[in-house]
Amino acid sequence: MKKILSFELSTIFAILLALPGCVRYNMVQFNGVGSSPPSKTPIPTVEFDTHLTDGASSGVVKSIKPYDIRAWYMDDTFTFASAEFTKMTVTYADGTVDPGIAKFKFPMRVPHRIYESRNVTGGAIVVNKERIIDARFPATISRDEAFTLTIEGKYTKNNGTSIPFTIRKKYEVSRDKRIESWFDHVSNG
Repeated sequence: MKKILSFELSTIFAILLALPGCVRYNMVQFNGVGSSPPSKTPIPTVEFDTHLTDGASSGVVKSIKPYDIRAWYMDDTFTFASAEFTKMTVTYADGTVDPGIAKFKFPMRVPHRIYESRNVTGGAIVVNKERIIDARFPATISRDEAFTLTIEGKYTKNNGTSIPFTIRKKYEVSRDKRIESWFDHVSNG
């Protein structure tokens, strides 16, 4: 019994020594400046992936460049067959255009796929189906600076007609450089 208790205590002690005492954050986030004007046509939703590391084991949560752009549209009307992206630029405040976009060949056609979500309603599982058009542009933002994103393209409907869209939006950078206890990090995660 003493040996088992001794082994358990030494194992717990070793685990506690291996855990970081605190977690340091060094993250960036891109936030749109101002509100977008209302659009008469559907436009893709834009998101950014800053490739966050997991701080639970290393003690550091940070963003890793270059960052990705995702442009997606959820179609619950089953109207749109695809989207075609004809132009995309990331232009920094100093006028420099990020070269990460150059590796993509435009126009780039992205077909829809079926997206299923499941919810429990009144004890029954309800399956909802929608079309999603999901375009991903990896490694397209190389700097932690404000920029203007321009995306031009068009949706193609099931009947062959097209609807153009344009996004031109400024994004600023916010930084998170806080330090918190490992316990708080795990509790909030």
